[in-house]
Parts: sequence; C-alpha cells; structure tokens
Amino acid sequence: MKTQLIYSNITDLLKNRNWRLQEMKGKYNIFVPPSFLGFSDTYRLYVYNRFENTDFESEIVRNLDILSQIYKEDIDELVSIIIEDRQILTLHIENESIINGHPSIPFFNTLLNRSKELLQEVANFSVIKQPHFFDNRDEAERYLNYCNFFKNDVGSLITKIQLPNNEEIKEKTLFENSITGSEINRNLINIADFINTDIIGHDNFEPTDEFLIENRDLVSVNVSNKLKDLYTGIDFADIEISLKGTQVNESTTARELTKENVGNLATFSKTIRAKMKEISENDVYGKIIQLKSKDVDGEQNTILVEGEIKKVKSRIVVKLNSDQIKLAADAFKDNRTVLLNAILEKDKSQYKVTELKDFRALSK
Repeated sequence: MKTQLIYSNITDLLKNRNWRLQEMKGKYNIFVPPSFLGFSDTYRLYVYNRFENTDFESEIVRNLDILSQIYKEDIDELVSIIIEDRQILTLHIENESIINGHPSIPFFNTLLNRSKELLQEVANFSVIKQPHFFDNRDEAERYLNYCNFFKNDVGSLITKIQLPNNEEIKEKTLFENSITGSEINRNLINIADFINTDIIGHDNFEPTDEFLIENRDLVSVNVSNKLKDLYTGIDFADIEISLKGTQVNESTTARELTKENVGNLATFSKTIRAKMKEISENDVYGKIIQLKSKDVDGEQNTILVEGEIKKVKSRIVVKLNSDQIKLAADAFKDNRTVLLNAILEKDKSQYKVTELKDFRALSK
C-alpha cells in the first residue's frame, strides 16, 4: 500500500536526521528534534500515523512543509523523496558565465547528455561489476528510464534529477542478488567521491595492485571516463554532486578543475587497462585489408590491418601521417606484409594503436 510506504519513508527520514521517536499515540507519532537544531526543549513534531485514512497524504505534506522550513529545503524535493519514493541527485555548478542559473542551451544540453551517460555507465558497472567493459546491459537502460530531470533552480546552476529508489533494476537469480535503484545511486556518489578525493589531485597517478584491490568496488574505467566527460563539458567549473533520500544525505565536491587535473582520469584509466592487459606493446606483422582514407597528403589517414596478436588473428586500426600512408597504399596495392611496432589498446572486437613507434612495408 502506497500510504504505508509514505509512512515508512517519513519515519526513516526523521530517524536518519537524528530525530527521536518519543511516543506513539492514537493519531500521531511524536518526534523530538536533535539538539543541534537549537529548538526549545518543548518542541515536538507530530507525524500523522493513520495511513488508512483519506486525509493521510495531505497531513504528511503538512509535515514536509514544516521540514522544508526547518532545513531550508525545497518542498517539491521532499515530496519526491517521501511521497514518490525517489532519491534526488543534485548537480550544483558554479560558473561565472552562467548568470542567475540561466545557462546557454548548448551548455545545458551538454550537461543533460553527459549526466545521462554517466548514470547509464554507473548502472552498467553496478550490474557487470568489472573495471572495464564494452557491452551495455538492459538493466542500465531500465535504470535510465526511471530517471527524470525535474528541476532547475536559480543559483549559478542547480540541476536536480529524480532517481529510482526501491525499484528493482536487476532481478534476483539463482546465483546473484537483485539490484535496486538506491544501490546504483550509492555507487554513483561513492565513485565520484573516490575520484574527486583520490585521483584528480594526483598528477600521473599510477595505482598499485594493492590500491586497486582495496578499492575494487570503486574502480571503473567507463564511469571514470564519463565523469571526465562531464567535467570537461561544464568547462571545468566547480561542481558539487549530492545524493539525498530517506536514508542517505551525502555529497562530493570537485573544485579548481583544470584540463590538466581532469586529464589525470585518462592516465588513471589507461593504467587500469594496462594492468588488465588490455594495453600492451607489440610487434605485429600483417596485411592491410582496408584503406579507410585515401588523402595521401593528409595527416589523419586510417588503415585496417589484419595480423596475429598473442597467437590470435586480430584486426588493428592504425592512424598514419602523409608519408606513412603512401607506404601503406603501395603495400596494399602489392599485397605486401607490413610491420607495426605500437602500443595497442584492446577494443570490443579489435585493437587500436595509441602510440605508433614504427611502421614499415616489408620486401616482397
């Protein structure tokens, strides 16, 4: 019954904020406020407990109005948490170019799209539980469909997103437990705080195996990359990310962001992939099977090479400069073998060259 859930939610919220249940009477539960709020010793909050009555929801809204004044919180936000059973993600961005919380349309669209991508990758990670992965899961799309961008408040830029709470995002199986929205939300705030605290401020940080093992529940290449994209997309503005619900009220802040310190996320991700053996230096002999661009005078030509890597036939995407593409074009025409010495990164179905150290066409 929805009213029972509402009753449970407001009770959980008060207890989580250190209100003490003093007495349960016929129509009301009587709560005593925590001392740090500075109320008189006689102050009490009366929470209506007749959830079977038709006036129950309106009485709870009265309580929420009181709480919104006490904590200076948006009443709509509290209604979303208590009555709609949601959690709220808030992105508070401080940017001098945003006047009175009215960003340009391109800025807001970037924030919207990159926030969605971040939420989807957190959901993927929560289900797959791998530090790097290529496939999106249906559960991530289900989670994203529960999310709702519902409010933009004035004050630089404050964007609020309704997130699922008790909804089951991944069903329980014989070997795995179910996953609810609140678990995914908690992963988001924990990973963001881990990155803001332990990664961004450390130049060229190369985590040890022990560090990665200790923090394995927080290490995700995909989530790190999407957080990097978000920070880049908001022009490295200061940002506070907070999560609020009946039993959670946490936040993390990233300040004084720059292209350089946000770039530490790319270094961190690369190190993880290298430790997973997804990045390695190789000599590869193979044949060019496709010239993807044929402007021999250009600097961004791409070829596709088929060769053997670790005894497995593989395809490698290689970008070449104008001199190298001329050699490649001749080798392709004559069906000659080419040699690559490169640092390769494993992708879903092929490799790509992240650093080309040598490229040559071998004699016939």
